[in-house]
Amino acid sequence: MDARQQKTLARLSAAVLDLATRGPVTEVTVSALAAAAGVHRSTVYEYASSPADLLEKVLRSELDDLRTEYLVGIEPSDAAAAVTDVTRAVLHHVDSHDAVYRRGLGAESGTASLHRMLSEHFQGSVELLLEQHSFTVPADDDTDRHAIARFIADGTIGAIDVWLTRPRPRDVDAFLALVGRLTPAWWPGTGAGAGTGAGAR
Repeated sequence: MDARQQKTLARLSAAVLDLATRGPVTEVTVSALAAAAGVHRSTVYEYASSPADLLEKVLRSELDDLRTEYLVGIEPSDAAAAVTDVTRAVLHHVDSHDAVYRRGLGAESGTASLHRMLSEHFQGSVELLLEQHSFTVPADDDTDRHAIARFIADGTIGAIDVWLTRPRPRDVDAFLALVGRLTPAWWPGTGAGAGTGAGAR
């Protein structure tokens, strides 16, 4: 993107986050988003197919930045600390967009559900760590590895969804401790046997 496009995207991103915080993103029209961002209605379609699509892209971009910052190039000896750090950063990200995620992960989110986006992101993070050989898992083949990535991803999302029902300020360390009790011993960072790789292939 050139500087003008980046500036336009920044305005659209801020606008859609503000509107999605105030109410369901499914009720946000393209015209309302364009007006809030100070752009023409047709400009919105240059960046997303709908306000809900733009919201997902904005959140995914923030999460992808965290993945890049904390997980790319991680050595096995650093995997436990990296997983803990990125989980903490993701929790702060979710908490900073509190209303958006509570609505987007709730049972009434419908077509604006953020579960799939989060699941794909978390699975991608696990798969990145496996591709880098940052740690190993007890898997016999790629299907097993994909199932493990999905299990970790969706289990974490479920725990985050419940965590969001707590009033602010939410205790990130307590959440990490809970996940540590729930995750397998071979899972780095929060698992009871973090980074051991016991029984892994």
